[in-house]
Amino acid sequence: MPDVASGGSTFIGFVVSVQGSVIRARLRTSPSTLVMVGGESYRVGQIGAFVRIPLGYTQLYGVCTQVGADAAPGATRDDTGLFDSDDQEQLPQGFRWLTLVLFGESVGGYFDRGVGQYPTVGDEVHLVVPTDLETIYRDRGDRDFIEIGRVASSAGIPARLQLSTLVSRHSCIVGSTGSGKSNLVAVALEELSDGFPSARVLVVDPHGEYGAAAGRPARVISTGTSRDGKRLRVPYWALPFDELIEMTMGGMQPRTLEALRDRVRDMKLEAAQHLADPPAREAITADSPVPFSIRRLWLELEDRERMTFSSRNDQTKETRLDPTDSGDMKTLRSPSYPPPTSYNTAPYRNQSADGIGKQLDLLRMRLLDSSYDFMFDPDDPLHPDRDGRVKEDLANLLAEWVGGNEPITVLDVSGVPAEVVAPIVGTVLRIVYDALFWGMKLPVGGRRQPLLVMLDEAHRFLPEGLDTPAHRAFSRIAKEGRKYGVGLMIVTQRPSDIDAAVLSQCGTMLALRMTNPHDRGAVRGSIPDDLGDLIDLLPSLRTGEALVLGDALQVPSRVRVRKAREKPEGEDPALPAAWLAEPRPDPRFYEQAVHNWRAQSTTAASAKED
Repeated sequence: MPDVASGGSTFIGFVVSVQGSVIRARLRTSPSTLVMVGGESYRVGQIGAFVRIPLGYTQLYGVCTQVGADAAPGATRDDTGLFDSDDQEQLPQGFRWLTLVLFGESVGGYFDRGVGQYPTVGDEVHLVVPTDLETIYRDRGDRDFIEIGRVASSAGIPARLQLSTLVSRHSCIVGSTGSGKSNLVAVALEELSDGFPSARVLVVDPHGEYGAAAGRPARVISTGTSRDGKRLRVPYWALPFDELIEMTMGGMQPRTLEALRDRVRDMKLEAAQHLADPPAREAITADSPVPFSIRRLWLELEDRERMTFSSRNDQTKETRLDPTDSGDMKTLRSPSYPPPTSYNTAPYRNQSADGIGKQLDLLRMRLLDSSYDFMFDPDDPLHPDRDGRVKEDLANLLAEWVGGNEPITVLDVSGVPAEVVAPIVGTVLRIVYDALFWGMKLPVGGRRQPLLVMLDEAHRFLPEGLDTPAHRAFSRIAKEGRKYGVGLMIVTQRPSDIDAAVLSQCGTMLALRMTNPHDRGAVRGSIPDDLGDLIDLLPSLRTGEALVLGDALQVPSRVRVRKAREKPEGEDPALPAAWLAEPRPDPRFYEQAVHNWRAQSTTAASAKED
């Protein structure tokens, strides 16, 4: 018999076909799609609405993904025998039907994701009423969640994402510009900061918008001179050899590159003896995170390129001419020798020179460029001296990045030059991940204290078809991080540009309004279950509304995200209020803007302040 709730029937139709978790239901004859149950109205056939299929003591729950008014595939107008011919004549083009996707079941009032048994043809289909929603969204009684807003279909039910699943199985936030991504990220950061004081969250922020929105306490690390934050420091000697050379010197011949690799390895072998706990010599390669002096390397290579000899055919130590200036590695002054002549007379050029003068000029420019001070500042305690000694080591850097008392660290890379931001972010993530991997049995390991890495503008770092340092680092986390307690949350407005292999690793998808069909196609191909048809809802979502699919929420839900307490700097400006405001800003603020520009910080103190 159909269920009756408070005097109104919830019965809406019958199952007519079952294909795995995809169910086709034929709707009952009704002059209207509006149904009254318990004094409240429900509209039958809403995309994204829940339905219930009773099977004895078990209640199956599904979500509507498609609705139509023509004949269901494989069925005629009267082959089910469930409706008489007079009723059918009232229906347009045959009869109305729904396509449902099953997502869970409840037994004895307790809901579980997944289905243990399937319906058969003729089983009843019912509306879901508030008592059913309370069963579906029942509080599990633990603190394993963050609350991001309210379920749109029932404003009184909180939308709570299971934290352990969100972190360990990775997640993705997608949406077009202006759909509310920044606000959703800010809400998630507020929830983590407020509710989990021992959390470890590392936010990669390419635009510098989440420093204020992350809540307090939070640590901001940037390339500028922020009053409240820390200065970004990335040791160049922690980069893999190929990435370091590509960044600082560019391309060169394979023979020269291999010779340079051997020299860097030798310098790291020499410097390793100065470490507090040096590794075995056979474990050290040119890629090992062991300090060495890149300024000393530059001076040695410059010397090799510039030296001259008194003999052409016998260029040995004895025939090498004395330099007129030995150069200086600290000031990066090149050595000088008696210039070679263009005739067959001494002084002669070095016949074994590598011909890398342009590459050495580029290296010198990098070392002198103030925008690269986060990596090459000679006054940084992480910067090695001539023999490779450092005042601080990677342990200090790790404690600064993910080991502080603040639950959230915002890595503001907006001031990093665009051509090297990917290698720098990749290096930071590789250092953090490798340290947590090798320290997995320690209290700071990811298994004992998990880490969530939140990556904004992910399409810049995870491009489809390209192999970059950042791509390799994030791909490794996506594929292996769960085993070692490192989770990944990627945020993007262009999911179609992201490596599909990484996107497919995300167990939870939070999709806001999205109009581009290519981007919707990428999301459709990566979501779990058979819920691809729900992606057609994305263009019609309201600003700040998200379709949550996957493991972190018990059921696929349309969620109204609450407003963050602190507005992210990436949010839209307050128009027209900003243009209606009086008086106009004092032009002297442009002086401060220029000062901040030169200081590479949006919060730099004015040079004129006392």
